[in-house]
Amino acid sequence: MSQDETDQHPGGTGQDIAEEEQDALNSPEQDVPMQTDEPDADAECSPVAEAHFFKDAACIEVARCSWDRPVRQNYLQGCRWSPDGTCVLTAVNNDGMHIVELPTDLYGKESVPEERPVDLLTSAVHVKEGGLVYDYAWYPGMNSGRPETCCWIASRQHEPIQLWDAFTGGLRCSYKGYDQFDEVEAALSLAFAPADGATIYGGYKKSIKCFDINVPGRETGSWRTKSTASCMAIASSMPDTILFGSWNRSISALDVRSGECLPVGNYAPENSHTAGVTWIGFAPDTEELFVTGARKDPKVLFWDVRKLTQPVQTLVRTCGTNQRIHLDFSPGGRWLISGDTRGILHAWNLHETDEASRPKELLFPLHWDCLNGVSFHPHGPIMATASGQYHFPHSAANLDAEDGEPSAGEPAAKEPIKVENSLTLWWIGKGVFSEE
Repeated sequence: MSQDETDQHPGGTGQDIAEEEQDALNSPEQDVPMQTDEPDADAECSPVAEAHFFKDAACIEVARCSWDRPVRQNYLQGCRWSPDGTCVLTAVNNDGMHIVELPTDLYGKESVPEERPVDLLTSAVHVKEGGLVYDYAWYPGMNSGRPETCCWIASRQHEPIQLWDAFTGGLRCSYKGYDQFDEVEAALSLAFAPADGATIYGGYKKSIKCFDINVPGRETGSWRTKSTASCMAIASSMPDTILFGSWNRSISALDVRSGECLPVGNYAPENSHTAGVTWIGFAPDTEELFVTGARKDPKVLFWDVRKLTQPVQTLVRTCGTNQRIHLDFSPGGRWLISGDTRGILHAWNLHETDEASRPKELLFPLHWDCLNGVSFHPHGPIMATASGQYHFPHSAANLDAEDGEPSAGEPAAKEPIKVENSLTLWWIGKGVFSEE
């Protein structure tokens, strides 16, 4: 991709997103969402509504989009609902980034029958493969009724941070972070300023940089770090503090006003992860708590910003891969869900505890392959999951070419590994089940 191409603004859109967002807030007219029958966000995200999530101890599959070519290693890399809930964004190895839309018949639904046919979805927007995708994030003010807000940022191997149009899939502009040799380097993690999305933060190998969304090009600020920022999170109640994890197991809190970094936990086994930290996020109902997860580490650690020396709670999942396994909080903060390398969904009810005073846990075997991405719909009882992982090619050297049987003296081949690369939508609210 040429220098001129990465700095362009096709059609002039996307240059002043933050200003247009503020103008809309000051305008007496209110924009209507793209779907007029979309449920009210406040009503759907209330604690009462979330109490009915997973109530029937079942997840009803309602839609699926699959990449069924194992030789291409098209495993998915997480998924994220758009802020307005109209579509899901995902990255696919060797196949770029895809946007899949929510089936229209699910808008405003109160229940879904078990026998509902599964919709086979296709990508509404496809950005072709251009390198390994490190991270991506929706613009927080995204509203499908206002095309200028419909965009996301992504960081890819050997590329700057790029802003993409969610309607056309076209590149709007790019934001370039430079290393100590004044060469462009790729961000390994991304985050928007939670309040208005006017600032983009990128996590790099030895720094965290910020960019003005309305001024593409070079960074507007930079803070040096001792470790790589492999994942980041910013709470709306603490916009000047960035929490970031690193591949060296450390977690830090950066104050952007002073540039000071405070350690979170330590390297004691009970106060840290055993491998690189790959996910961090705040609980939406109380932004004093945040959760971290790591690669090849079964622990999910709860932390309190008022006491960063040790975690306040430890949950367990199966994570036997270097791939990032996502977690997600429900919009009201009642539920925490996580993927699993066995394809099992972990759902913890944070408002109820078991006999051991731990959050009640529900397990749902949803995929044959690694479940690496989970995302709650922002205002409805729907969940998106992404599956797949890298599989090493099987050697055929020990098979006879004629009959496909093992050669003499060679052990029998192992049972074929089940490969499943899919983006799946699940109904987790009230279901209508047929009697056996």
